[in-house]
Amino acid sequence: MIQVADVGVGISGQEGMQAVMSSDFAVSRFKHLRKLLLVHGHWCYTRLANMILYFFYKNVAYVNLLFWYQFYCGFSGATMTNYWVLIFFNLLFTSAPPLLYGILDKDVSADTLLELPELYRAGQNSQAYLPSTFWITMLDALYQSLICFFIPYLAYADSDISVFSFGTPINTSALFIILLQQVIESHTLTWLHGVVLAGSALFYFTFTLVFSVSCVTCNSPANPLGIDTRYMSDPVFYCVCVLTTLLALLPRILYQSVRNTLFPSHIIKASGLDKLSPAERCARIQSWREGQANAGPS
Repeated sequence: MIQVADVGVGISGQEGMQAVMSSDFAVSRFKHLRKLLLVHGHWCYTRLANMILYFFYKNVAYVNLLFWYQFYCGFSGATMTNYWVLIFFNLLFTSAPPLLYGILDKDVSADTLLELPELYRAGQNSQAYLPSTFWITMLDALYQSLICFFIPYLAYADSDISVFSFGTPINTSALFIILLQQVIESHTLTWLHGVVLAGSALFYFTFTLVFSVSCVTCNSPANPLGIDTRYMSDPVFYCVCVLTTLLALLPRILYQSVRNTLFPSHIIKASGLDKLSPAERCARIQSWREGQANAGPS
């Protein structure tokens, strides 16, 4: 029976360890089952749902940059960036932050989840991964890719820069947008998040600059020598990256602000309880319970 279940929970006791060995999770007492279900079950579902959405978003946003470029290269399959940056963008530059997001993010504190068991319904109703949420995220990724490609394109339209020079501000803006998007979506931000996010950006700049000054034939037949070094020392490059990042993230910030202010979910309301003083928090939780009791089961 425990192996047939979607998630098997074993309780170690006098009956032996056979159930525990066959289970996905094990607890030593029945009383721990409440916290496993209401707290860790809720966190696990929310983290997985948000991380999967973020991975879809990240790949759609970056791959579409290559798609828009095909309209200007006759759909030849050429790229506006060197192949090593293209390979390492998902493999190294933006791989660690989503994993940290999926491990440490907490939308509501453990105490609040235990005191308000009805919040578990959010997971039962798949509220973190609704079809509408998925398609809004995909549209946002599509919009961000358009901004990330065409703002640099318009900024350098009348210049004589090379293909790789054109790709440098696009890659840099894409990195900033994707990393800051996670900051917007995260419910928990710690010093570890700051270290990983800053480390990812620093690693990108270090790699591209070292690659630019040392690699002559690494992207044959093109020669990227000195391109990134030259353009990363140009103030216009940073102005383009900042403008692109702000315009790309503005709709997401407005959407989150309007949704959380005018149409907050029970999870959003519960997360606000954690910011109150202990006395006010207890009063709000009591009022919440009375409201739920008057409303009846839903």
